[in-house]
Amino acid sequence: MKTIRTVLTLVCALAMTAASAAEPLSNSEVDARWRKTAIKVAGGGAAPNVVTLLKAFHQALPTWVVGEVLDQNDHPAKGTRRNGSTLTLESDEEDEMTIIIDPGNGYAEYSALTDVDQMSCCVWRRSNGHRIFAVSLYEQHDPVQHLLCWYDYDPQTQTMKAEQSPIDKYKKPFKNLEIGWSLPRKGTDFVIHEYYLFPDEAYVDRVYSWDGMEHHFGKMTIGDFEFQYFDEDEWNKASEKGFTEMDIVDFDNSGYPVLCMKKEDNNWIAFGEFKGKMLTLGVNDEMHSLEGIFHVAPEQDAPWTEKDVVAMTRDFLHNTYYAVFQNGSIGYFVTDAPEEDDEGNVIGYTPKIKGYGAKDESIHIINANKAGKVKLEPQWRKFEFRKSK
Repeated sequence: MKTIRTVLTLVCALAMTAASAAEPLSNSEVDARWRKTAIKVAGGGAAPNVVTLLKAFHQALPTWVVGEVLDQNDHPAKGTRRNGSTLTLESDEEDEMTIIIDPGNGYAEYSALTDVDQMSCCVWRRSNGHRIFAVSLYEQHDPVQHLLCWYDYDPQTQTMKAEQSPIDKYKKPFKNLEIGWSLPRKGTDFVIHEYYLFPDEAYVDRVYSWDGMEHHFGKMTIGDFEFQYFDEDEWNKASEKGFTEMDIVDFDNSGYPVLCMKKEDNNWIAFGEFKGKMLTLGVNDEMHSLEGIFHVAPEQDAPWTEKDVVAMTRDFLHNTYYAVFQNGSIGYFVTDAPEEDDEGNVIGYTPKIKGYGAKDESIHIINANKAGKVKLEPQWRKFEFRKSK
């Protein structure tokens, strides 16, 4: 009888262990375990495909979203499209949920437009016969919202072991910077996305190229955007202005940098953001000269603080533009350019506010006492404009 009880106790314990092992883990729980967890890949052999590696990952570190992808792989839902070995399922609902399983390209994903958990994974073939297997997990309401798990698969031992990823080696240039990353379905590049207070399309990509064993930083790209020169009505496309180098500079230590772009002739522009649009903070080109950037001394009842800065740009007609940078973006600008009629005749010399209705707009910034010069010294780096998708 005692033996029977012992066996039953053991069976129950094993059943409870199996049940608990199948419980989905949160991103925080996966983050706490994945680097310490060596994963045996059943039937991995010399060239396991992405599904085989994903199943092994899920066996060791189960998550809801990976389970959904594997269920789709084993039991494709109604409406699934097949193209060779590739399975694609797209919902007709507003969430636009998509599951892609593409063994030929070593890729799988679960994506949606809602706050549901999401994932992507891919495989790189190493020149020494190993594989890199990466799983990117997104869980919006977890303290570890974005998580990247990165493994080396050894065909001799059929085991995956944690390895440093480009994200582990990456250092954020600014503490307020939001980042993301993309795993490739086609090609081999790994891309880190940097999101600044620029227009939505003007996020910066750091592209890491694959050398057969690991990734190395290759280039920077940025999405094209439109900008405006001070009081001109015309909007200009950045990609059409001949910019070849760029830098992103937190010149006033506010934690909110500005974008600087330079042409081959050394003409350059510093851009700031206002309400989702890109405006010129300072210009140094054949028509303008950036005279300097200064903190302004606080004054009683003045609509600025000692943290605000003003950039002074003079044009070829000796008119000066005072662009005020405050709270991480361009607040407004003022110019002492004379007023002209429709035919270009000067009709007045009253300084003009060229702002956007901000409460702090004031022509008095022109005569404010300067409290110290601010250095804006870009460290120029080659870049490319991304092509629109």
